[in-house]
Amino acid sequence: MLKNLCPHEVCSSIYAIDYERLWDQGYRTLIFDIDNTLGSWGCKALDENSLRLLERLARRGFRLGFLSNNRGLDREALVAQLAPHMVLWNAQKPRTKRLQDLLQQMDAHADEAVLIGDQLFTDILGARRVNLYAIFVRPYDPQSDSLGAKLRRPLERWVLRVGRWINPPA
Repeated sequence: MLKNLCPHEVCSSIYAIDYERLWDQGYRTLIFDIDNTLGSWGCKALDENSLRLLERLARRGFRLGFLSNNRGLDREALVAQLAPHMVLWNAQKPRTKRLQDLLQQMDAHADEAVLIGDQLFTDILGARRVNLYAIFVRPYDPQSDSLGAKLRRPLERWVLRVGRWINPPA
């Protein structure tokens, strides 16, 4: 179980990820968590930096998908910003069904997909259970975390420390 909580990579943010290396390694699908990965938790819209990054990745040829445990209510601007891409709300991560549905809708295979998220117990665990390459990023805005996420953060730090011994970086 602990191995499934260990990401393949840890990055300071979505901007610190080496997307060209991922492309060179054959990854063609990027699935992003939304809350506290691309924007603050509960954000109504993404900032310009996040939008520019997503546009650059799409131009590079990556298929982009978005998966959130949030229901997506009252987030019309965000829904419009993400409209060109597949978005699944109420994903129930770390359950795998909705993640597998998203992969199928994107016509993507697990061995060419990367999931990028800020929570080990939802994003990373779900990704690892479906055999996706998993990248953990530091929360976009830790102060905006949900109560559940705030309570899990100390345990996440422990898992990341211990996980280096279980799943050493490549």
